[in-house]
Amino acid sequence: MLHRNPDSFQPPPFVPHPIFRGGHLQTITPVGGRSQESLLKSLAPTAIPVKVSDGDSIVLHEDLPCVSDAIVSDNRNLADPEMAGASVLLVHGLTGCHAADYMVRLADRFTRRGLRVFRMDMRGFGAATDLTRNLSHAGRSDDCLAALRAIAERCPSGPIFAIGISLGAGQLLRAMGRVGAGLDATPTWIDRFSGLAAVCPPLDLTRCSDNMQRLRLRPYNRYFIRSLLSRIPPGVRDRHDFAACVAGSRPRTLRELDDRFTAPLSGFASAADYYDASSSCHVVGSISVPTLVLTAVDDPIVPVDCFRGDQPWSDSTRLMVLPTGGHVGFIDRRRRSWMDDVLEKWVMG
Repeated sequence: MLHRNPDSFQPPPFVPHPIFRGGHLQTITPVGGRSQESLLKSLAPTAIPVKVSDGDSIVLHEDLPCVSDAIVSDNRNLADPEMAGASVLLVHGLTGCHAADYMVRLADRFTRRGLRVFRMDMRGFGAATDLTRNLSHAGRSDDCLAALRAIAERCPSGPIFAIGISLGAGQLLRAMGRVGAGLDATPTWIDRFSGLAAVCPPLDLTRCSDNMQRLRLRPYNRYFIRSLLSRIPPGVRDRHDFAACVAGSRPRTLRELDDRFTAPLSGFASAADYYDASSSCHVVGSISVPTLVLTAVDDPIVPVDCFRGDQPWSDSTRLMVLPTGGHVGFIDRRRRSWMDDVLEKWVMG
């Protein structure tokens, strides 16, 4: 079965945009090119609810391959026999969903290369909003395994890839690390799993939380808190233990939010307990599948210290730390997202 080789992977060069420089501008600047509305019109997804371990559901949005004359004339290898029947799972970040701009861009790109794409809605997001009584969080790696199992059943042949963005990247790394460490059962589809890519994963949740406590990052805290509180699923609001979470003043930082909402509603003693139990840094050294990890020194959300020092990485993992790119930005001189090119090359070979 096809497997990507992290050591031999050569990404295209990254030339950052001359105006949108620095971590904050790289993070908040919209990507240029086709509008999201135009990209969405080119996709005709089928929504597939997938039950997870506790009875809640996530949703996969299946986009079928679209091979156009324009792509064929570009002489790109759509007919690689090793890629026949290939599929890719896309997992969004915090406050995202299947319709996030990066999810739509990547789905459009991969379907045009002849791949079957599955854009995942985590619990409580997008089409899964009304299908859960529990919150999504960084430790829901079993939900990613459930999604991959559903894809393997729906696509009985061909290689399977997975791409995670931010929180979704951390979930995927944790999923494959736990499988490699023997903490979760080895899936029947693992021999078909040909590559994982993780973009700006919050590898160490404690370090990420400490970083977000800084005063200058309060605007990011306000954005995430406002978005998350407005999107709490109805099933969670109906729980008997929810009222205690909303008592008192509004959380000012993500750590306060995790202490008052995420931890108690998800069975953790505290935010600190949640961070320690759910961080993917504990298991990434056990990942045995080909893995690409992409991050930037000036990421304002995920500090680069998460990727330095004594952090163990398996031989199957390629870590790329760029000098700039922000958080899931990587805006190049064309005002396009360079990460899209990297992810396409990683998957397509």
